[in-house]
Amino acid sequence: MQLKTLQTRLETSSIDEVQAVLDRKVEEVGANGTADYVYRAIYNIDDGLKRIDTAIKELQEIKKDMKSQQEVIKIGTSKWLSNNGIDKIQGDIVSSLTVSPKETTKELIILNEESLINAGYFKMELDKTAIKNALLDGVELEGAKLEITHNEDTIRVNKRK
Repeated sequence: MQLKTLQTRLETSSIDEVQAVLDRKVEEVGANGTADYVYRAIYNIDDGLKRIDTAIKELQEIKKDMKSQQEVIKIGTSKWLSNNGIDKIQGDIVSSLTVSPKETTKELIILNEESLINAGYFKMELDKTAIKNALLDGVELEGAKLEITHNEDTIRVNKRK
């Protein structure tokens, strides 16, 4: 049984409305009550996100099971058709079902990485961390620059222990 949660005004407010909501709330319940009100809004949203994550995982599991069952039907029907010497069967709703042999899968297994590198089967990649650190240290590099994004100040919720 899920308990009913009360929705706060903050959960539906735009960034411009938040300050007005908090001004009214501090007049109604004081600073401590306002802090709890902000926490409740953040908690409600966090709880909703957790429920969504759980639902997504459950749906992904159902989807995986359904795809697996779809393959069971396709493979079983293919075997049934083949065992009866049939490679194609007509339908009334569907045009036809045809036995379609699967192509073999080829998976690469590396036995000796060093010998493959020595044979020239490798690619070089930029060390982005080293480049960023060099730029932060003031080294001028041709072909790279730092883009700085100024983010808005936010709050951190410190829960009681």
